Amino acid sequence: MKVFPITIKIYAEDEHEAERARHALGGFIDRMGEMGIMVTGGKIADGMSHWDKNAFVRSKIIDHFKS
Repeated sequence: MKVFPITIKIYAEDEHEAERARHALGGFIDRMGEMGIMVTGGKIADGMSHWDKNAFVRSKIIDHFKS
């Protein structure tokens, strides 16, 4: 498995906020890796396509982003 850099669009008030998001996502991937869990492109793609299938998870995610 190889590491590939990706660029994604994210809404932010300024560059600092966008950088905080990049750092948080990178930190999450690193922490998962330290636990022996690889956050792969395929798993992210699958997760993003299934997040709304669980009503509890869906409502928590929507509530988080609405606030």
